[in-house]
Amino acid sequence: MSDDLDRRILERLPHLPSPTRELMGTAIAPDAADPSIRDGILAYLRYFTRLFELEEPSDRAEPALADDLTALAHVPRTGVDEPDIDAAEAVLRAEFADHGYQFLGGRTPPHFGAYIWRRTEDRPFEVTLPRGERQEVIVHFMHEFVLRGWLHWKTAGEQGAGGWYQQDDPDWPDGLYCVADRYPEPLDENRAFQVSLLGHEAQHVADHRAFPGLSSPELEYRAKLVELIGYDRADERLTAFLADARDDPTEPHPFAAHLITQRLAERLIDGPRTEEAWHSLDYRRIRDGAQDLLDEDTARLSRSG
Repeated sequence: MSDDLDRRILERLPHLPSPTRELMGTAIAPDAADPSIRDGILAYLRYFTRLFELEEPSDRAEPALADDLTALAHVPRTGVDEPDIDAAEAVLRAEFADHGYQFLGGRTPPHFGAYIWRRTEDRPFEVTLPRGERQEVIVHFMHEFVLRGWLHWKTAGEQGAGGWYQQDDPDWPDGLYCVADRYPEPLDENRAFQVSLLGHEAQHVADHRAFPGLSSPELEYRAKLVELIGYDRADERLTAFLADARDDPTEPHPFAAHLITQRLAERLIDGPRTEEAWHSLDYRRIRDGAQDLLDEDTARLSRSG
């Protein structure tokens, strides 16, 4: 089975963006300089292949990933998949660090999938959120990715996390983590960086402090509203939300997009909710509607707190 999975991995590798393809290809080559690193990366790629090419259900693919990772990390296999994967990844993180890599494991809902990169540089920013709130953040720019999670692999680099927020994790400095090659310089002129990375993630920072314990869908709902408020045209972000929206609470990003587009449509669109109907709206109405939804949600959270 491993031979078939590895063949499929090698067949998919040429379809990845060139920087990832080159770094990953070197790392998983049969004569790779670090065999333990090669085997760790291959464990995730085999898991992705099971999920997305062989279409195995998660309750079959995740035990196989747990088997592979616990064997590599030399930790006991208890038979409870998620804790076993967590325990193995804690060992692998240290091993990857010894070989010059940074490693973030865990689940990016709904799947597992590590982020593995070579180099990080830090820069401070001040972000102005809706209603004028200012938020100071440190952005950790990540360079030279070998593996960028399951969505990047599944879509051959068309999609994937552009960044995330870390707080109160002893293994990682607080701040925003940014996939550097996703946002070319100059950053002060890069709207995607300013709005979808800084604005989105800075809202997470503010919400973690003001409303600790929010669920992932709640956090994404609020941060995606900040994106709509920050842009000037529907095609800059709303079009992507319409395409991604799914009524599935297990997938925080698509579910948040679903809630936003449904609630905005109820307020703004009479008749069929086609893409043409959305694009016929004055974007100021969309922005104002998003601000109203954010204000209403803030009031809800303030009352419940």
